[in-house]
Amino acid sequence: MRCDFCGHREAAIVVYLAQGETEAQNKLFLCRRCATHISVVRLFEQGLKRGPIRSERSLNRHKTKRCPFCLLPLSSFLESGRLGCPYCYSAFSREIEKWTKDGQAGRVHRGSAPWRFLQKKKIRESLSQALQDFERCVAEENYERAGRLKKLIERLQSLL
Repeated sequence: MRCDFCGHREAAIVVYLAQGETEAQNKLFLCRRCATHISVVRLFEQGLKRGPIRSERSLNRHKTKRCPFCLLPLSSFLESGRLGCPYCYSAFSREIEKWTKDGQAGRVHRGSAPWRFLQKKKIRESLSQALQDFERCVAEENYERAGRLKKLIERLQSLL
C-alpha cells in the first residue's frame, strides 16, 4: 500500500484516528520518511476532514505559506510576531530575516551594554596600550618612563 501523504513510497506505519464512521476512515498509511516529517496536528486536521491527505506541495500552492509541522500560516506570524513551534524558524527563515531587518536597524544588536563590561573593556584597552608603550620605552632605554608604566600596568591588572 502506498503512503497517503506523499503517494510515492511504500507505507510502513498505520495511524488509527479516534474519529471516523468506518474502519477505512480511521486509518492513515504513512511511509517512514513522511511519518517523521508530518505533525500530529496535520494528521488529525486532515483525518477529521475525511479527505485525502495533502502534501507539502499542495499546501504551498495556496496564497499563504505554512509551517510544515504546526501548520501556522505566515500571515499569522506577520500579524502577531509570534511563531508556533521551533520548526517555524526554519520554515519562515527568509521572512523572519526580512521582518527583523525592517523592524530594526539591522541583524546585529547595537544597543547598550552593562556598565561593568564597558569599564573592563576600557581597562583592557588601556592595559594593552600601556604594555606597548612599556616595550617601546625599554627598547629606547627610557627607564624612568618604563618604571612609571610598569606601576600603571600593575594597577590596571589589579582592577581586572
